[in-house]
Amino acid sequence: MLPSSHANAIEPRQRHWLLRALLVLLGAQLSLSLLAAWTGPALAGQQQVVTLELLGIALWQGLWVLLRSLPLLLLLLWPLLRVLGPRRRWWAFASVGTLWLLLQAALELFFQQAGNPLGADLFGYSWQEVTTTLAGAQVDRLPGVALLLWLLPCLLLWLGLRWALHHTPAGYAPRRRTTLGAVLGASLLAWLVPLSAGLAWLPEQALREQACNKLAWFAADLWRWQQRSLLPVAQAQAQAGPVDADSAGRDPQHPFVHPERTPDVLGTHFADTSDGRAPNIVLILVEGLGRSFSGPEAPLGSFTPFLDELAAQSLYFDNFLANQGRTFAVLPSLLGSLPLAEEGFSALQPPLPEHPGLYRLLGGQGYQGVFYNGTDTAFDNERGYLQSQGVERIIDLTNFGPGYERNPYSQWGYADAELVSRVIADLPQLQPPFVLGMQTISMHTSYRFPGQAHWRQRLDAHLRQLQLPASRQQAVQAQADIYSTILYTDGQLQRFFAAARQQPWHANTIYLITGDHRLPEIPIGEHIERYHVPLLIHSPLLRQPARIGGVSSHLDVLPSLMALLSARYGLQRPAQTPWLGRGLDLSPEFSSTGHFPLKQTKTSAEEYLDGRWWLRDGQLYALEKGMRLTAMDDPAARAQVQARLDAYQRGNHALLQHHRLMAAPSPLQAYDPAQVEQRPEPVPASQALPGLGVEDVSLQPGPATVRLQATFINGDATASAWFVPLAVLVDEQGNERGEVSGPALQLPARQRQRVHLVLPLPPGAAGSWSVSVRPSDPQTGRANGRGRYRLALELPVPTPEKAP
Repeated sequence: MLPSSHANAIEPRQRHWLLRALLVLLGAQLSLSLLAAWTGPALAGQQQVVTLELLGIALWQGLWVLLRSLPLLLLLLWPLLRVLGPRRRWWAFASVGTLWLLLQAALELFFQQAGNPLGADLFGYSWQEVTTTLAGAQVDRLPGVALLLWLLPCLLLWLGLRWALHHTPAGYAPRRRTTLGAVLGASLLAWLVPLSAGLAWLPEQALREQACNKLAWFAADLWRWQQRSLLPVAQAQAQAGPVDADSAGRDPQHPFVHPERTPDVLGTHFADTSDGRAPNIVLILVEGLGRSFSGPEAPLGSFTPFLDELAAQSLYFDNFLANQGRTFAVLPSLLGSLPLAEEGFSALQPPLPEHPGLYRLLGGQGYQGVFYNGTDTAFDNERGYLQSQGVERIIDLTNFGPGYERNPYSQWGYADAELVSRVIADLPQLQPPFVLGMQTISMHTSYRFPGQAHWRQRLDAHLRQLQLPASRQQAVQAQADIYSTILYTDGQLQRFFAAARQQPWHANTIYLITGDHRLPEIPIGEHIERYHVPLLIHSPLLRQPARIGGVSSHLDVLPSLMALLSARYGLQRPAQTPWLGRGLDLSPEFSSTGHFPLKQTKTSAEEYLDGRWWLRDGQLYALEKGMRLTAMDDPAARAQVQARLDAYQRGNHALLQHHRLMAAPSPLQAYDPAQVEQRPEPVPASQALPGLGVEDVSLQPGPATVRLQATFINGDATASAWFVPLAVLVDEQGNERGEVSGPALQLPARQRQRVHLVLPLPPGAAGSWSVSVRPSDPQTGRANGRGRYRLALELPVPTPEKAP
């Protein structure tokens, strides 16, 4: 033991050892950050290029989080270092450092399995729900490379500390005190650097999440959630202002309630039923179904051939959004058009507040209500929500019945083939009119199911038909279990429709198909992709198919469906509702005129879309054609959207405080065309945003050049500033490999102009490159408007010539 005099201060020898130990911990921390960024795609089963830029930002994030955490680590270690001998000092530092590294490694491994960083949403689920989710992870993907992630940084820490223990000089070096003080000063200055520092350089959300330190993400999200949860409900409720611009004068205790005046925009697309009764409704919720890999012109290629075929015979909504990034809110959003409450409407204490939802409204008008799910609907309290809506039969994991095999590769329950077989067995017993819900599960971890080998072969054949670029084919093969599962679920939906078409009630049935959210395991390019899902409205009653360009969300389905059923088929709808949705936008071209909240996880902050403006974490974005978000600096527009979000949150707090949506059930009434809301025509997409921007871009690669056509638009009421159309060529590693610019232009107010450019290719250019197009300042070269960035450019890899 050290002499008693050493108990009052850290001796120079101890201080020197501590400095060396901190340098060792820094080395172990940076090795963990490097390993996580380098092995991340492999652990997630992804084929992805790891760039020097990504690795550099990951190392910076690791350094940053260690500096921020040093005060806490030293607070834990300081008393021990004052009183312990050298060997015990080694054990103390090694123990704290190992726990520190293992915590970060566990969060990194969670990210690779779940597809998104763990945050405060951990506390939004019960322990049983957490264990069910983790049990479904793809644990067979964690071989030696995962052990490296866990053990190599710890091994470096232990060996480094041993070196520091045996190589600490006996003499005192005065500079050590100064050096240690500088380290502590740097740790305090690190708190002035924001969490997102450096991440904005990476072009895709998947890359930004891969590079970020997951412990910093977890701590920041937990802090935000705690601060938000501490906001007194009474204080929030006391803030003046209506729920939205049209709600002045509403009851402050029930601020969401309003007269139901949603116009019937679907009626002209549907014919009368053959028996004169209202049509049956079949609602299919597909777990994880995202627009990026399903439907016409899917950016990643479509892996749902049956749904694509059905889309050509349906009303197909290209720009449709889920209101939640996970499943927790999908039933209240889609079936009830309800606010998200605090952690989802279904998470409220029972009994859930009464409201006019789809099942209750149709059940009160003679409909039979059934719902099928291959999992336990206790998860996210889906059973509680369905029971509150009076659903007569709920078939799930608890009462699935004999003769069906649970999925041996997943803890969730029955695979989609068994679910569809269970539903098909009951189809002949359905008595019209009815509303049938079916919720799939297989497109979720572990992405394993019986008979998967057959669907892997189908995947190979499908890839040959798609003729994707080589890089995309490699990415698909790296995640063959996920993509084969998508094909499998699509095939089970085909089985369901084949059976439904044989039923006598099929001719008088309306089918709605959508995703609850986009699955996260396939890398996400932009944040909005997590919400971007398809919506198909299919029916033999449809007069003709159509592709819809208007932006709508799950919240808009119930108001439009009830308007259709009441206006076209004689049902009644409530005189007043608390519905957030304003009805589906059936514009054939891209437009966004609605406003609604979105929430990625149970505990994340709400986001808000107001027309073409999207607000997330205080940052304003413009929603552009192609469902892209572009960061904007427009204080007036930001204040407008923030006011909408604040008003919505006040309504949410009123719901939490009073645990009611309505003072009393609303009487039903017939559809009255004279009482519907008259809405203005959608604003053309090209005129909805101020300033200069790039609208459409087409790329035509040739052997030595890329021919490029881009439309530049001016959304202002005055002439634009002078600008130069600029296109930049970027290779697979993110390096600029060339650029071309056109003559300087000035666009008149509200005008657009098509520009043609020819971009030279360097010799040997091949693989997955990209092109960025933007308006550029003629003097400085800086962007002076909204550009289009990282547009995919697949350059063919030359095949070697065979020897004669």
